[in-house]
Amino acid sequence: MYICKHFNIKELVSKQVFEYFSKRYGANFCWKFFQEQYLKDLDLIREYHGQAVIINNWHIGGNLSQCGLRSNVDPLVKAKTTPYCSGHTLGIAFDLHSSDNKKLFKDIETLINAGRIKSFKRLESPQSTKYLWVHVDGLQTQNGKLEIFVA
Repeated sequence: MYICKHFNIKELVSKQVFEYFSKRYGANFCWKFFQEQYLKDLDLIREYHGQAVIINNWHIGGNLSQCGLRSNVDPLVKAKTTPYCSGHTLGIAFDLHSSDNKKLFKDIETLINAGRIKSFKRLESPQSTKYLWVHVDGLQTQNGKLEIFVA
């Protein structure tokens, strides 16, 4: 089982997911929700970017709690009144935060275009995010090429 070098499991899952599953099966059980390649690609992004990258920070008193894996009881999902299908609920989407989100976006774009990232193929457009975060996901794209989408 692959465990990230640069992220702990609390950064990748919501508080609700962590508390429910870690109490029943232990904290390491939560790693099983993720395919190995996504975790390796997250580590590669962090290494290439060369700066701290934050996904969730709820475990250290921060306000980010739904930027990785979301479940049916997490507020962003629970509040939906129409069908909600997202890479976040599949464990293949992450909202990344850095002190320089413009650079982070460009770094991920470079890694995807160079074929170094194997799992992530989509980036949410800065038009949508205003560089407040960088959304990356592994939903399918045309011909497996990078897709920059507007949400």
